[in-house]
Amino acid sequence: MKTLIMIFSQTGYTRRTAEHIRDGILSVAGQCDLVELAHAQPTAFHDYDLIGLGCPVFYYQEPFHVADFVEDLPKQNGKHWFAFCSHGSAVGVTLFSLSRRLKNKGAHIVGTFDIYADACAPFIPYPTVTTGHPDELDYQTARVFGREVAERTERFLRGERPFVPEPRQPEKEWVQSAQMLTPDTIRKVTPSLSVDRGRCTSCGACEQNCPVRGIDVKVEPPRIQDPCIFCFRCVMVCPTLAIQGDWTPLVANNRAHYARLRKWLDEAEARGEFRWLIDPNSIDFDDYMHKQRERALATREKTKNR
Repeated sequence: MKTLIMIFSQTGYTRRTAEHIRDGILSVAGQCDLVELAHAQPTAFHDYDLIGLGCPVFYYQEPFHVADFVEDLPKQNGKHWFAFCSHGSAVGVTLFSLSRRLKNKGAHIVGTFDIYADACAPFIPYPTVTTGHPDELDYQTARVFGREVAERTERFLRGERPFVPEPRQPEKEWVQSAQMLTPDTIRKVTPSLSVDRGRCTSCGACEQNCPVRGIDVKVEPPRIQDPCIFCFRCVMVCPTLAIQGDWTPLVANNRAHYARLRKWLDEAEARGEFRWLIDPNSIDFDDYMHKQRERALATREKTKNR
């Protein structure tokens, strides 16, 4: 059985999850290719018996360019697929949405999987509610999932009809939020970014890390957020904090937003689906990630100038 896993991973959690899923698949199939989504060819899947697609959750759903990738797939004619995601608190509609899109392409879904992971954004406090995840127990479940989808696919290929569990129905609030958070809406409620030429060293980190190639700092004025999936990875990887935005409105909303996250995670804990690895009462909402990075940069500059 020939298998493939495609991933979009920014901070590494989706990639490491994919590697553990691959370990589970290897224990059954003995082969599993792992490729970045950016390097995948949508028309080159005909040789594979099982294909996986993994990504983080953005705005309660799969990243917009991941959705576009699936929409651009040719008809799958019953080929076996599975979907998985990493998320900071809410899986949202991601697995349902990816499954629906793949089914519309004629794919046969043999499993879905989600894993809690540490969150990373300029405007959120850190540590955050899921800091510490994924840990070895989380990765163990990923390996089990990989083995299960491989075994399930082998049974399908033998003509059997094994049971395929459905992902848990998404919360109504997740569905409503995903429907509301379109690219146009997100553009209106998040800050417009700019490049501070006085700080920019043209190192290329932002360009290399932009998943939709929406940045070019070599032109004048710099091209940024054209296009954009609003991941703000460019902000997080810039070593000199040259990419600027007004995070004040989003920071002001953190307490209300985290009250919802706390509710969902407490409910998940009660179902045995989540483990608190930090004390949620210790979160400092005033010390968000971009502020921490500004402080660290100021310290480095002060030390360098001594």
